[in-house]
Amino acid sequence: MKNALIFSPSFIGHRQVYVFVLSQVLIKLGYRIYIAGNFSAKLSSTFYFNRLKGNNNIFEIDTTEIPGNGLGINIHEFIELQVKYAIDLTIFAEADNHIPLLISQLSVHKRLKGRTIGIFLRPFYVYQKVTAINKLRYFKWLYTEWKTDTRLFHEFLNPQFHLINESLHLDDYFVSKHRHTKWLPDVFQQFADEIVLEEQSEQRHWIDKLDAFKEANKDCIFLLYFGAPQDRRGYDFLLKLAVDYKACFVHCGLRNNWTDYEFDINELRGKLESEKKLFETNEYIIDPITIEYFFKAVGHLILPYKNFYGSSGVMLQALVYNIPVLVPDIGVIGYRVKKYGLGYTYNNGSFEKQFLCFLKTPTEMFSKSIEEYMKMQSVQNLNSVLINSINGEAS
Repeated sequence: MKNALIFSPSFIGHRQVYVFVLSQVLIKLGYRIYIAGNFSAKLSSTFYFNRLKGNNNIFEIDTTEIPGNGLGINIHEFIELQVKYAIDLTIFAEADNHIPLLISQLSVHKRLKGRTIGIFLRPFYVYQKVTAINKLRYFKWLYTEWKTDTRLFHEFLNPQFHLINESLHLDDYFVSKHRHTKWLPDVFQQFADEIVLEEQSEQRHWIDKLDAFKEANKDCIFLLYFGAPQDRRGYDFLLKLAVDYKACFVHCGLRNNWTDYEFDINELRGKLESEKKLFETNEYIIDPITIEYFFKAVGHLILPYKNFYGSSGVMLQALVYNIPVLVPDIGVIGYRVKKYGLGYTYNNGSFEKQFLCFLKTPTEMFSKSIEEYMKMQSVQNLNSVLINSINGEAS
């Protein structure tokens, strides 16, 4: 039996889902699996890890004793880890965090053991315009900072020296510009949901409550925010939008009050509440039928991300339900929406115009484009790319 190492020092957010899905693929391929990460950290949920317990071929390696809880591991320590557990295959679940480790293979003249795969989530530099002055500054400091530089790694060092066997990216725009990379469909959550369908029928009381709220406000615009409130996802912006347009704000997820925002969320929520235009679950919703109902409560989804260049799980969920999106004209979400016709995009000066135009556009106008796009973003494609990469086969 071959041994695989999934290296993921942090399990916060999507990372636990990634580790779970990767484990499922490796189990099917007959691997013994070692999961290395900070198992001492307190997690808000261990839902997926609980499903891995009891498997005699899955073992945990706690990285707490390694600098940075594993993020600061050096190449000598990493190779020792690989040798200790006779690792044949290593998968970096979030390889962006380990670029210094991968580059260090050049300076110490040592290579990682076995086959290595990196899943990269954040090559955001490809979307950032670089002025002539910043280019000069970049080259000035490159001599001393080359061992940690993301751009240098992706543009030159990895293609030239093959520091990793497979470079997998969720960003299809990035892959279209870099021939030594592979695109990986961003459907880890859907894959996990297929394996563990967690129905919570007791949460479906929210469906009747939402119906009553919609009936009481049937002439209003409805704005949906799904998930934990975050500044980068524009939670406060969406609240203000609801106030400005006398719209209804529906929040499916837990509330929090400890994040700093540009706008006063308590004041905005208070105003909406006084007008009976605020609907909040203040509960982590996992029941698939309830989740689908919340998404389908709106015909259009507004995703006002702030200075964010990555992909969006919420956007993908909306597209699963054939709901078009309005997103900023930056990063991979802007690229995807424009290229594949998944909704509208906006820039700093065009939001209001695009917002109003988007709401007036029938959702059916986007249906065919969304359907074609979701054929690409399929669990089957994700499974195929992962298996081919693990086995060293061409896609």
